Amino acid sequence: MFDKITIKRAIKRTAGWSAVFTQLVASPSSIPRACILVYHRVAELGFVDSQVDDWNVPPAIFEQQVAALAAFAEFVPLLDLPRRLALPEVPAKPLVCLTFDDGYANFCTEALPILKRYKAPATAFIVTSMIGQTGPLPFDAWSLRNRHRAPPEAWRSMNMGELETCLTSGLVSIGAHSHRHLKGNQCTPAQLIEEVEQARAVLVERLGEAQAQAYSYPYGLRRLGFVPLEYVQIVKAAGYRLAVATDLGLASTETDRYFFPRVEAHAVDGPCVIRAKARGALAPYGITDRLRRAKRAV
Repeated sequence: MFDKITIKRAIKRTAGWSAVFTQLVASPSSIPRACILVYHRVAELGFVDSQVDDWNVPPAIFEQQVAALAAFAEFVPLLDLPRRLALPEVPAKPLVCLTFDDGYANFCTEALPILKRYKAPATAFIVTSMIGQTGPLPFDAWSLRNRHRAPPEAWRSMNMGELETCLTSGLVSIGAHSHRHLKGNQCTPAQLIEEVEQARAVLVERLGEAQAQAYSYPYGLRRLGFVPLEYVQIVKAAGYRLAVATDLGLASTETDRYFFPRVEAHAVDGPCVIRAKARGALAPYGITDRLRRAKRAV
C-alpha cells in the first residue's frame, strides 16, 4: 500500500506533466506577469519520511531548476517586481522571482552558491525570533520528527553571520516571515502587530534599513483563512513595500502588492515542469491546490 508522501509526490508529478502539456496550447499573455517561486528547504537528506512532507528540494535538483530558468527566463529581484511589471511592454522572456521561506541554514550553505553561479537574485524570509536557533524550529513538524537522522543544516535556522554572508553576495535581500510564525487567524490584533512590527524592527536593527522591505505571511493561504484582511493592513502600516502569500497564481499590475501570489517549487519538478510553471501553466495546480488543508507544516 502506498504511503502518504508517495501519493502526494505522484499527484505533483501528474500535475507537472499536465502543466507541460497545458503550456503548449495556452495563449500568450497580453500583460506583463511574473512567477514568484517559493522554496523552503534546499538540503541533501538521503531519506524520505513517508508521513510528513519535508518541503525540500535537493541541491542538485535545485540547480537543475535554476539553470533551466536562467536559460529562458529573466530573474527579477522581488523588490523590483512592481516597477518591472509597470513597464508597458510585455517582457520578451518570462519574469521569475525566487523566494525562500523560514530562513533555514541550508539557504546559505546550499542554495546561495548555486544562486551565485547563475547570478540569480533571491529573497530569504526570516522568522526573526528564531535567528541562530540551534534546535528544530517549533512550527516545523518534519524537523521535530527527523532531527536525529538529518544533518543540522537541514533544520536549523541561519545565524547572524550567515545572514550577513547572504547580504554580502549582492544577490540576496532579507525579508520578514513574522516574529514567531503564528497563524494569522489565531492571533489577536495585538499579536498580529507584534508579529509584523517586531520582525521588521529586529531586521532593521541588525541588518540595516535596506532590509525588511518585504513580508511573507506564515502559512500564507487566504483561502484557508490564515491571512485575514486585518493582517494585510498591519503589514502595510508597518512600512513594508510588498508582501507575498502562498495562494496560487502569477503576479501582474492588477495584483495587490501586499498579497502577491506564489508558485511552489517541488523536488519532483524537472526543467520542463519548472519552465511550464514560469510560463504560467498553472491550471493543473489549481486542482491540486484545492486539496490542501490547514495542517501545513511550514
